[in-house]
Amino acid sequence: PHYHYYCKRPTRHFKLTQQPCRHHLVAEWFQVSLSTINMTSAIIRGATFAFLFFGLCTNSVIALLSHYEVDSYPKYSRHKLYYSEPDEMDPIIATSPPQRHIFSKEVCERKRNGIEAESLYKERIEELPYSLASKLHVTHVPLAEEDCTYPIVVIGHRGSPYTALENTSRSFIHAAQAGADGVELDVFLLKCGSLVVFHGSGGDENPGLLHSYCGIKGSILDYTAAEARHSLTFNKNFDEFGCGPNEITHPDDISSKLPHYCYIHTLEEVLTTLGDHPDVSPNFTIKIELKGPNTAIPAVQLVRKLNMERQCQYSSFDHSRIAEVRLLDADAITGALFASHVPDDFVEQCLAVGANEVHFKYDTCSYERVQAAHSAGLNTMAWFRGPMGMKEDHLNEYFDVGNEDISMYKTVLMSGVKSMCVNRPDVMAQALEETQRIKNYLPRI
Repeated sequence: PHYHYYCKRPTRHFKLTQQPCRHHLVAEWFQVSLSTINMTSAIIRGATFAFLFFGLCTNSVIALLSHYEVDSYPKYSRHKLYYSEPDEMDPIIATSPPQRHIFSKEVCERKRNGIEAESLYKERIEELPYSLASKLHVTHVPLAEEDCTYPIVVIGHRGSPYTALENTSRSFIHAAQAGADGVELDVFLLKCGSLVVFHGSGGDENPGLLHSYCGIKGSILDYTAAEARHSLTFNKNFDEFGCGPNEITHPDDISSKLPHYCYIHTLEEVLTTLGDHPDVSPNFTIKIELKGPNTAIPAVQLVRKLNMERQCQYSSFDHSRIAEVRLLDADAITGALFASHVPDDFVEQCLAVGANEVHFKYDTCSYERVQAAHSAGLNTMAWFRGPMGMKEDHLNEYFDVGNEDISMYKTVLMSGVKSMCVNRPDVMAQALEETQRIKNYLPRI
């Protein structure tokens, strides 16, 4: 009587099997009816399913909140468009995503235990890296409607150094083809009286050194233009050359598929090439950085000789050279360059030498400085370091943006600068497209 004939899915199992029914055995064991056993089994299965479903939902919600980093300080939630207050040393914004998650958990745990969370800020402040957004004070700045009214001018820093060797005609033409509105180049006056386009090692304090660029000792100032063109070759393995070794040609390299273009150009050669090239607009801007000494007067004279005053502009870290340009050409557009240290009276310094623009290093163009420059009638530009310097900053300084990716460019754009001197003009064009799409959907403020 305790055996039950049944068929499991007759469409699949054609042979009837004979085995004890589990519910019958349990009913006999506990001396209860079969319906009671069936109902109890259904309740247990339903409770188990409900418990598993609740656990799955809870884990999903926790994962979602962790993704958006919503914690006890909602003003720091990264998914929000605006932040409630600026904080240059904001430790939550300043950390990389894994660090932010750990730090947020520490803050919440301290609050639950009644410990003041601000003490954790002070403990961790020295060990956390900056975020570029917080350093520029743009985490709390809303995009107003008037911020959308002026076009952003894109300048190729030394041309397009990731696609061709920097400070060469090929690099400048690549920048124009990538959509840049202009290029920036560096000039030195050699002992023969010619201006050449070159940057060199040594930084802005002692520019023009050859040891890293060409693998030899000395300075570009030790050569004539002809000597520099024919005797100096570029070090293919130097990290500053973002284009890579395959894009760098040597005159004796017969295996190269490229025509030899990697030589030190004269400024006159570059200006003539850009003026005649079909891919370069007549309104293309050429920003001439007066890198070496005694470059202001011959640069202005050469530009005047070529009748390119409308296209050419001048800049320098040595502001006395800006004053020289202003004395020679009252209508010339000039920019005062600033490095990592921006003095409090930078506006007064620019106006004193007659500069039209102030050129900030990309991580010093804070919202407040940009607004102060605009209020004084000065245009603004953010300039980026060379490829090697930008790589160092990305690895060691700023963990909220990539190495001159769209996120970095969009962060700097939020400061309100009107020009961007970048190493990747093609990526900058994509950043502008995305920024414009965002602005089109922003509500009016």
